[in-house]
Amino acid sequence: MLRNASSDWHFCKAQAYKALYQQADLLRCFLNDRYTDQTCRPAVEILSSTVHYIAVIYVLAYPVIEPPLGERIIAFREKHEPQRAQLVPPHVTLVFGVEEKYLQAVIERVEHVARHTQTLRVTFDDTSIEFDPFERKYKIFLLCGEGGGEITALHNQLYEADYRIELSSSHPFRPHMTIATYDKSEDIEQVDVSDAGELPVYGRLRGLEIVKLANGQLTTLKTAPFLR
Repeated sequence: MLRNASSDWHFCKAQAYKALYQQADLLRCFLNDRYTDQTCRPAVEILSSTVHYIAVIYVLAYPVIEPPLGERIIAFREKHEPQRAQLVPPHVTLVFGVEEKYLQAVIERVEHVARHTQTLRVTFDDTSIEFDPFERKYKIFLLCGEGGGEITALHNQLYEADYRIELSSSHPFRPHMTIATYDKSEDIEQVDVSDAGELPVYGRLRGLEIVKLANGQLTTLKTAPFLR
């Protein structure tokens, strides 16, 4: 069933809105329709090689998936969202593009949460086609069943900091991995998700990674492993 994406958007500063749209296709990559009372920010998709005028900070978790299934998901993304696949491995986003001024607060929060978190088993057992109205693209999500509650708890814990002001409660968090992106609904409807491997997909989350996205480049700033 096709439905609007609810957790894959975030908004950059309002003054960057017009400039971002003027960068043609590279700048039509948006996610996470989150906003604050003070600003309305066009979203910039972490999964694409988007030019950024404002550096933004994310916290990601990379599911460790045993081969050959992990390799099939990588190959699937290389075919169905090649720009994003080149930029970042399969991942779950836990903190959505906060301003760089919060970097130290993000680091401190990530370190604290990681020190108190055990390696987490996760299962991706369903798929969903989502329409992104900001990017104006269609996406396929792998949705997390087992472990989804724990991932949501991590998301909530990571936002127990000053940058929580950038989080909107109007769009509930849904743990997932994006594995395909297309411009047209008829194209994404033709994608055979079974090519990514048989569901359910089992994996483990072993830590958190802080990354900075700027000028189309994703830079790892810190890795914080979980307890064994």
